[in-house]
Amino acid sequence: MKRIAIIFEGRLHDRMGVFNAVMQRAKHLRDIAPIAIDIHMIEGYDRGLNRLLHGTRLITNRPDHVNIDGNDIVMHWFCHSLADTVRHKLLHRSARNYRKWLSHLADELSHYDLISAHDRIAATAAAMATARYGMPHYISWHGENIHTEPANDTVYRCATIEQLRGATCNFFVSRALERYARATLTNDMTSEILYNGASDEFRRLDDNTRCKLRHERGIDDCDRVVGFVGRMEPVKNVTLLPQLYSRITQLYDGRLKFVALGDGRLFNKVRQSMNKLGIDCLMPGAVPYNTMHEWMNCIDVLVLPSSKEGLPLVALEALACGINVVGTDNQCMGTVEAIGKDNAIVLNPHFIDNMAQRTVQMLQGGVIQALPPDMNWKATARREFAIYSAKLHINASHKNN
Repeated sequence: MKRIAIIFEGRLHDRMGVFNAVMQRAKHLRDIAPIAIDIHMIEGYDRGLNRLLHGTRLITNRPDHVNIDGNDIVMHWFCHSLADTVRHKLLHRSARNYRKWLSHLADELSHYDLISAHDRIAATAAAMATARYGMPHYISWHGENIHTEPANDTVYRCATIEQLRGATCNFFVSRALERYARATLTNDMTSEILYNGASDEFRRLDDNTRCKLRHERGIDDCDRVVGFVGRMEPVKNVTLLPQLYSRITQLYDGRLKFVALGDGRLFNKVRQSMNKLGIDCLMPGAVPYNTMHEWMNCIDVLVLPSSKEGLPLVALEALACGINVVGTDNQCMGTVEAIGKDNAIVLNPHFIDNMAQRTVQMLQGGVIQALPPDMNWKATARREFAIYSAKLHINASHKNN
């Protein structure tokens, strides 16, 4: 039986976004593919002065294996060195110790027939394994490693261009992200579009269940709920949320409740601004992912003011729950492909007012949205396996038992 390795960089304490996308891709690929699939996760951590410099959390429990939602994951832990920090931040050179460690990791992948890597760090190990052992490797790009890091860091930019050119094929989660990569990084690459989807638990619950969930969170029956879900980081434009929520309050004639789910560097700043403006906003911080579908069913309109996104998984999950979504529009964002052009607001001086107006239209029932049919994990798995089977000479018509 053919064997493939799925490898990605993630954080065990943050199982959303790319982490969840990788888990879902693996799950649905296993359902149809007559191949053995192993999942490898890289997690970096800091100690001593490095931890103080980066303000990172102390990680003392570093298991070799974990099982998450039925997925067995082989863990690979790397301690970031101060020398690498100096080389990267001050000398603008690649992280030498990290590359050596990734080189050893590449040797551990020698027995696989194919490697599926997600984003830049995992792609480095995959490319090294290909160079030594000859197996094909595929890279999935989810957003930040294309639209943000290469623009802000010359080391990352050079590495990303090399990886795009060297991959057997690059998978992009949206057409917009692929266009952006070709326009700003390199056109010399092979690529395909593999959309994200929403996992099965994200669906519209019955009215009685939704009412119960809302009451548990202090939301009355007559409240309309506007929410944000995501990291409290600059790229998500979360500092605009207080102004946006305030403007929605001014425009909407009715009772409102606001929610902001997620944690990050800007959490306290956003909360303080909410309090200063007198906005009644639930901010529980990071919530367990297995409760996210419940929170989604408490929300009526999801707002995503991000400055950049590859394809926001949270938007697909919201649409699958029957929630309206309003987001932003720019050249590198696949948000438009998910929610429609009319619901994607251009980031300009009128952004807050325009997004607030569209949100109010949604609250009043004037906007109909649905999850695009090609944005589902089963369709993505079929497309991905068809690509792999052609390379591995496997019959793609059925799964061998």
